[in-house]
Amino acid sequence: MAADAGHPARSVAERLFDEPHAFEFAQAVRLLELLRPGAVPLGTGLDPRAEALGLMGALAPVFAPSALGAVREAPLRSLTAPAVDEPPQPQLEVNAFGLGGPEGPLPDTYLEWLQDRVRNKDTSAVAFLNLFQHRLLALLYRAQRKYRVADPYLEPDRSTAQTVLRGLSGLLLSARRHAAPAGIDAHAVLARAGLFANSRRSLAGFDVMACHHFGLPMRSSPFAGGWREIAAASQTRIGRQGRNHRLGTGAVAGTRIWDEHRGIGIRIGPLALGDYESFLPGGGRHTELRGLAAAYFGADLYLHVELHLAAGQQPRARLSKAVPPRLGWTAWAGAGAIPPARTARMTLRGGSGAA
Repeated sequence: MAADAGHPARSVAERLFDEPHAFEFAQAVRLLELLRPGAVPLGTGLDPRAEALGLMGALAPVFAPSALGAVREAPLRSLTAPAVDEPPQPQLEVNAFGLGGPEGPLPDTYLEWLQDRVRNKDTSAVAFLNLFQHRLLALLYRAQRKYRVADPYLEPDRSTAQTVLRGLSGLLLSARRHAAPAGIDAHAVLARAGLFANSRRSLAGFDVMACHHFGLPMRSSPFAGGWREIAAASQTRIGRQGRNHRLGTGAVAGTRIWDEHRGIGIRIGPLALGDYESFLPGGGRHTELRGLAAAYFGADLYLHVELHLAAGQQPRARLSKAVPPRLGWTAWAGAGAIPPARTARMTLRGGSGAA
């Protein structure tokens, strides 16, 4: 954290102790929990002393200016454990939820009686009520964490939202828990769980996903087609023992047919040279595009890809053993002084490379 007005920079924990009003309830409690990693998780133990911090609710009939009060280093008394040599424990005052306060269930007369007892240096009644308030606030914190989609203080792989997103994306039932389609990182799928949750996969959804993932202009088109193999039992055989050989009814020449629904076209560009080369076979984005399409549409779909290299981006063709020119992809015959825009075409399918 940068220093302000020449003062030395403070840690987040120091700022929490100095300015608790600047923090949200669940955020402040989580930070205090991280300061004592060996403590019992809040709201799960029998002895409040063993937990990371103590929580106190409002017991005064006043409107607090913020949801949180002060943070103090003080022991939290319990009914089941002695207070002798009790180690210091952060204690957080919570104004937004409790037994007292203007919105609490305790009557005003009882709150006034508690304040009178405190003025007479008798805090036994307040300490007794704080045992219940600590438990109530701990359960409130656990409920907020359970249903909080984003937890900035928890590793993504351990968060509750991770399991939900994996279920929506279809990765929860994979053989390996963190498995993802080949060539694509699991987080790239989880980031677009809303699109994967819809069983009807649209080209518009794929365009949005691909443009967001690669950060490049991309557009897909339907009915680009692809070859589909005919099962051996459905192929035509001529002769006495033949089958499917009635001309005009079941006879088919060859072992495969063209299916218009088998593939889609993808136009990418115009591209700079570095982006263009990354989509060629052997490039990182070449594998990512294939994996992303396989995860969204299935590995059986053909991708007819057109890579459009922007005008002026064509590299000079040089014979080199280290980086040889690739005819038709990075080298063309008859290039003029100003290289024109170029287009490379390739066909991808599931786990296979360019055709």
